[in-house]
Amino acid sequence: MRSRRSISDIVAVVLLIVIAIAAAVIIYMWLSGLIGSVHTSTSATQVKLEITGANVTVFSNSTYKVYAVVYNPPDSPSTSITLGELEFTNGTMICSAPISTTTITPSGSNIFKFYCTGPAALPGTPVEVVLVTSQGVQVSYTTSVS
Repeated sequence: MRSRRSISDIVAVVLLIVIAIAAAVIIYMWLSGLIGSVHTSTSATQVKLEITGANVTVFSNSTYKVYAVVYNPPDSPSTSITLGELEFTNGTMICSAPISTTTITPSGSNIFKFYCTGPAALPGTPVEVVLVTSQGVQVSYTTSVS
């Protein structure tokens, strides 16, 4: 009878070791996948776009035509602009419009234009052109309505 007890003790110890190893492997695989996805995604803090110039004109009635020249510095990752906004300088939104997604590579520049309708602003009124990237980064440029 004693030999049976020792065999069941050995089986129990082996099963505990197998369970502990399996749990360690599962945790390792989960953490390596999680950490790997964090390092490969583009962080919003890495995006450093600059609007180098912008022009806002009244197209018809209270429809605005907005042009913005955007530069992506060499140390910034490739990114794309998805939304354009026009705001008064106090932060009040005039209008916004989606922008067809175009990727800007590092050291590259591109011209973005969009049309939007909002409350009328007189020529000479200072406004901010705000562009929003796919990562949620907002870049702004102050100009006046012409």
